[in-house]
Amino acid sequence: MNPIFGAGPSLSLRFLLALVVSLITITADVQTDGSKQLRNYLNTLVAPIQYLANLPQDAFEQLAEYAASKQSLTEENQQLRELQLIQNEKLQKFDMLKAENDKLRALLTTNLRGETKKTVAEIMAVASHPFSQHVVIDKGSSDGVFEGQPVLDDLGVVGQVVSVGNTTSRVILLTDQTHAVPIRVLRNDIRGVVSGTGNINMMELNNLPHGTDVQVGDKLITSGLGEVFPDGYPVAEIVEISPDVTKPFMKVIAQPVAQVRRLKHVLLLWHEGNQQAGEGE
Repeated sequence: MNPIFGAGPSLSLRFLLALVVSLITITADVQTDGSKQLRNYLNTLVAPIQYLANLPQDAFEQLAEYAASKQSLTEENQQLRELQLIQNEKLQKFDMLKAENDKLRALLTTNLRGETKKTVAEIMAVASHPFSQHVVIDKGSSDGVFEGQPVLDDLGVVGQVVSVGNTTSRVILLTDQTHAVPIRVLRNDIRGVVSGTGNINMMELNNLPHGTDVQVGDKLITSGLGEVFPDGYPVAEIVEISPDVTKPFMKVIAQPVAQVRRLKHVLLLWHEGNQQAGEGE
C-alpha cells in the first residue's frame, strides 16, 4: 500500500535551494530592469486592495472629524444665540431709554407762561381702587411741593397735588369723579367746568345750556380761574354732544389730552404767588 504523503527532499536541501533562488533573484533585480517593471505591475495590482483595506480607517477618521465639526458648530451656534439674546435685551433697553429721554425732553420743553419754575417727578405708585384715580410721585415738601400744585405731562393737564409728604406726594387725576377743572373753549372762549367721571378716558363738560356754541373736536384749555391751573394749558377735546331737550343742560363728553393711562413722568408747576410759597416751604 502506498503512503498518502510521499517523502520529499530533505530540509537542508530545501533551504539550500531557497537560498540559491534568493541569490539569483537579488542578482537579477540589481542587474536588470525587468524586476522593476514586475514590481510596478504588482503595486498596480495591490493598490485597490490597499485602498479597500484603508477604507474603514479613513471612513472612521472622517466620521470623527465630522462629529467634532458638528459639535463645534453646535456650540458656536448656541453661543451666537445667547449673544443675540443679550444684544436684543440691550437694544430693547436702549429703545426704552431713548423713548424715556424723549419724553423727559418733551416735558422740560413744555410751553410755560412767564418765568414758571418746573420740576420733573416720577410716578411711584397708582391707586388700585377702581373709583379713586390717584398716583404717588417721588417729590414732596423737601422739594417744595405743595397741596393744590398743578401737574402736567408733555401733552396737557394731568391733575393736581392733594397731599404732601416729606419725600412723596399724592396726585389726583383730572378724570377722578371728584375733580373739576375750569376751562374755556379755545375756538370761541366759552367758559365752563369739565369734571372727571371716574372713567380714565372720559370727562364731562357741566351745565352748558342748550344752544351753546360747542362742537365735536373743540379743544378745551385751562381758563386760569380758581387760581390752581395757569391759563392756556390743554385739558381735553370734545368727542360727543347729546342735546337732550328733556334735560336742562346738554350732555357734552370730552376726552383728556394727557396720556393719563400711561404716565411715567409728570411735570410740577409753580406759578406766580405759589412759586414763592413753594420756595418758602
